[in-house]
Amino acid sequence: MSIKAYDDAIINEFRKVFNSNVIHILPVENAVRFLAQLKKDNVEFPLVSTTRLGFSVIGSNVNNNAKMIGSFAKREDNNNIYAQSIPIRIEYQLDIFTVDRESCDDIARELIFFFYQHPSLKAHFEYGLDFDHKFNLFINDDIVDNSDTVEHINNGVMFRNTFTFYTDDARLFRSKKQMQGEIKRDVELMDKED
Repeated sequence: MSIKAYDDAIINEFRKVFNSNVIHILPVENAVRFLAQLKKDNVEFPLVSTTRLGFSVIGSNVNNNAKMIGSFAKREDNNNIYAQSIPIRIEYQLDIFTVDRESCDDIARELIFFFYQHPSLKAHFEYGLDFDHKFNLFINDDIVDNSDTVEHINNGVMFRNTFTFYTDDARLFRSKKQMQGEIKRDVELMDKED
């Protein structure tokens, strides 16, 4: 599905930002448990978890031509390949876990500046198309302090900031092949008689 290409682009960008290959998109409830399995129960903080909350079709922006026919993408053998697309909005949640409030706030601040200064990413699509699509990430206004959740009370040392972000210029893509047409002309030249 096209949505995974956006997830992969976000994961790759976060891996560069945090200089870590231990970045995955998974539900926040599983983040600490998943990391513990990867690190053999040696979870290190700070920990950043990203979750895709869902997606929706932006129906008011659906261009019937792009949906049904598609835009020309490339020529392959005797076929024209068209990229059919439908605009979507994808919502994500990002959680920052730390052992002290100051670190949690510092990481949130740096991430917010990063999003504002580098909002554009590229998602790569195969599906017979093999092209990149540029999209932007936007932060929703509220950053929520979730430190009073059960995890914090039980563990006593975990602070958590949560914010959501989204892209509303993502698209569902698929390819459509169409045989290249041929125009044949049979022209006969004649002298014009008076």
